[in-house]
Amino acid sequence: MGWGDVPVENGTETRMIGVPLLGCKAGQWFESGVSIGEDWTGDGGGISNTGLIVGNIMSSNGWPEAYAWMPNHAGFRLGKYRDDDGSAAIAISHSGTFIVGNSGKLLDDGTMRVTPLVWTSKFIWDNGRPTLSWEMHALPTGGLEKPGAVFEGITLNFWGGWGVNDLGQIAGDGWAYDPALDEYWEIAVAWTPTRGGWKMQRLPHQSAIAVYPYTEALAMNNRGEIVGDYWVCNDEECAALPALWKINAAGTHIGPLTVLATLSGLQQGWNVAWGINDAGDIVGVSNDADWNWLATRWKTKDASTATVLGFPGDWSVGFAVNNFGIAVGTYGLGDNPEQAVAIAIR
Repeated sequence: MGWGDVPVENGTETRMIGVPLLGCKAGQWFESGVSIGEDWTGDGGGISNTGLIVGNIMSSNGWPEAYAWMPNHAGFRLGKYRDDDGSAAIAISHSGTFIVGNSGKLLDDGTMRVTPLVWTSKFIWDNGRPTLSWEMHALPTGGLEKPGAVFEGITLNFWGGWGVNDLGQIAGDGWAYDPALDEYWEIAVAWTPTRGGWKMQRLPHQSAIAVYPYTEALAMNNRGEIVGDYWVCNDEECAALPALWKINAAGTHIGPLTVLATLSGLQQGWNVAWGINDAGDIVGVSNDADWNWLATRWKTKDASTATVLGFPGDWSVGFAVNNFGIAVGTYGLGDNPEQAVAIAIR
């Protein structure tokens, strides 16, 4: 699943698009038929094993709104939190029972307040027939959204879930952006279901070496393994390094941050773990010794090894991998447009 410009009358329109990689329709693109507008289009989106697709469409006020649909079936809006301006659905569990994302409101002072959300599936009876409905829940932020709670002088006013497993565990972030300085502050967190909702925990960072303790959680699997990145800085530059965490099903224990290997063997450049499957295969991007961005594969059982995925092009990025071992991402070649790509890793 992804996004693309689809030809329409008088031009093109950005819509959710997808392509099956297996079966009789392999390689045949399909699209949602609805515009997703110009905002929040790159904030994720996903598909479950049941074929339910999540993302966002453009609502009547011009903001995005969380949306779910299936090919050849009517879609439905997931709604916004309270009186917010817009929302986005970012990921869905394999079973199709949990959707995560966020909802935002533009405040009077010109800043945004973005609330992390989870939608849970529920069957209701309508005229004697079972119908699937969705209940929205705001996720707690544990006081870390208050001014100065994490970083001095910083308010983490953006929150969102980026990955969710079939247990309802969620990986995500709290962050802030200063447009004047063009700087981000971000922390990786995990939410675990409890009897009364969800509890949030901050994922560990290596404060001894991370002078700038920026961490990001991007995906998780059904084994409670979470991948993302964290940053280290010196007086001259910062580097993003691929990261792995592990949380147990009850959320009572979170293992330490494991730093994955880089292609260059050095702590430099941009190295991010973007996706993980239930077998512990991880895909993302890493810089080689010549500073090229290359789609990269890791395994949870061997954090010391990074290998090139084998995407074509001058540069490439791996974004996701499924339980069949098919990795997807993008690549670029010269001045040609960026292209989508898939490859079997085993």
